[in-house]
Amino acid sequence: MSIEQRLAYLVGQVAQQAATTEELQELSELINADQTGHTAREVELLLQKDLPAATPDYNETYWDQVASRILAADHPQQMPVGKIVPMRSRRPWMAAAIAVGLLLLASGVYWQLRKQPAAPTVAVTQTPAPANDVAPGGNKAVLVLADGTEVPLDSTGSGTLAQQGDTRITKPAAGQLLYSQAGNTTGNIRYNTLRTPRGGQFQVTLPDGTRVWLNAASTLRYPTAFNGRTRLVQLKGEAYFEVAANAAKPFKVNVLTSQSDSMEVAVLGTHFNIMAYDDEALVKTTLLEGAVQVSSGNSHKRLSSGQGASLNKQDYTLALHDNVNTEEAVAWKNGFIQLEGNDIQSAMRLIARWYDVEVVYKAPVPAHFRGIIPRNVPVSQVLKMMELTGEVHFEIKGKQLIVSP
Repeated sequence: MSIEQRLAYLVGQVAQQAATTEELQELSELINADQTGHTAREVELLLQKDLPAATPDYNETYWDQVASRILAADHPQQMPVGKIVPMRSRRPWMAAAIAVGLLLLASGVYWQLRKQPAAPTVAVTQTPAPANDVAPGGNKAVLVLADGTEVPLDSTGSGTLAQQGDTRITKPAAGQLLYSQAGNTTGNIRYNTLRTPRGGQFQVTLPDGTRVWLNAASTLRYPTAFNGRTRLVQLKGEAYFEVAANAAKPFKVNVLTSQSDSMEVAVLGTHFNIMAYDDEALVKTTLLEGAVQVSSGNSHKRLSSGQGASLNKQDYTLALHDNVNTEEAVAWKNGFIQLEGNDIQSAMRLIARWYDVEVVYKAPVPAHFRGIIPRNVPVSQVLKMMELTGEVHFEIKGKQLIVSP
């Protein structure tokens, strides 16, 4: 039996409420060891597929028991059955947290949020959303072709979208764009632009095989064929890159930080995240795998896996950071809002971009947050979890979020 088949079996056992303690522990260990090749989001989707038929109604007692059994199976000496336990910091994808989070996320009732610096994990029952709730973002983007034609990707069906020289542009599935280059192309370079609105995200595979995940309110400009000595793209906003290796043709990201200033990230083949929003004070590059060089003016920083670089947009100083939280940097790509000691302003900027809302403060709020919230739920559920800290209150008025102490 393959690992994938074993995973499907274990997920089925959980969905049918038939999993033994040993099977719960095995599921937990498989996810934590990343042996399955599945991301946390993919495992959640497996659970969502199986759960409706097996558990049509939410059973709070049952899910509480499942959570306790998984926690007990993962750490029997530290986590007694039936007790709510604190999340352990700096291990966001630990086996127990993943297993419990995925199981209860799939039933729509589990959220992790803890007050800075530490508080218990919270499991709550989902309540009806208010009438003026705001839906989460989704796969929304506009593709701008070289001739200026705009293609709204969220309302366009799958299939071939355009032919640009020797490069074919297709939409293989919802939320995905694919460029297929036929051999070594020559001639004039054509540029396309992929633009996501607030509340949008999209994934594109570039002509060289590089995969890019574009977050909300972001723009990526790139050629339809990489004919030169380098592979150069231009980014504004946030994106996660998995660069196709090509030592003879370095990949470079020109990061726009203002109308006149920019930063450059140069790589050969690696995985990294860049966050460069106009409303953020810092431009952050986080390296998950490989090596990159970040440059701004005369400043240059070489990053290794697990390191990050930040560019201060006030004085344009470039700083290197060791042992950064890579999971926090790419949480958005994996379907989560992850808060690591964020103050209310930085947390609300994340929420405003994804839910396309305006944030209004009635008074200063000193709250800080740490935890993980799925971003595929209405905004009322996110705000409810943040209110559990007791330091902040929210009111939804149309597309406005009113924040008060």
